[in-house]
Amino acid sequence: MTMTMEPLDIMLIVLVIAAVWAVAELALTLRKARTTLDEVSHSATEAIDQATPIIAKLDGVVDELQPALREVTPLVEKVTVVVDEASTGLGSVNGILGDVSSATRGVAGVGESATRIVNTATSAAVGVVSKVASLGGITIPEGQQLIGKGSQEQAPAQPAGSAVADPVYDQPAHKSGYVTYAPVSAPDDVE
Repeated sequence: MTMTMEPLDIMLIVLVIAAVWAVAELALTLRKARTTLDEVSHSATEAIDQATPIIAKLDGVVDELQPALREVTPLVEKVTVVVDEASTGLGSVNGILGDVSSATRGVAGVGESATRIVNTATSAAVGVVSKVASLGGITIPEGQQLIGKGSQEQAPAQPAGSAVADPVYDQPAHKSGYVTYAPVSAPDDVE
């Protein structure tokens, strides 16, 4: 007896063989997946075991920092107060320096006024001495200069042995108001 196979039977046999092959592949894939999951689970467990002491140390550090963090707020407030006081102090110093500056300007003005007063008084005294000398018949020799009169160019050289100094105004390009005196030499006949 020969058996003839119909195309439908051949298709069923091919489908059964394909189904068995698919189930076998599925079983192999699931087995590999389970092995991979076991490896991943083992690695994760090791990582967690290694991370646990680190997390515990960080927890301890945070616990140690909390008292310090509680003290930071008052410290920041104190620093703010100190900075405010320093700013106020600098403002006061600035005011004091302004007062010192204006006082220094005032003293300089007083010094200049005093110099003008002394110069005016000296000129007046020279004028009085000149008038008294002329009334008394005393003549001042030509070339002899009193304080405040003439210039260096007009003053003659001191004769040798003269005991009297010849004061002369120092008149450089800018008027300094200083008086300089010619050098005095000792007379030859001093015993």
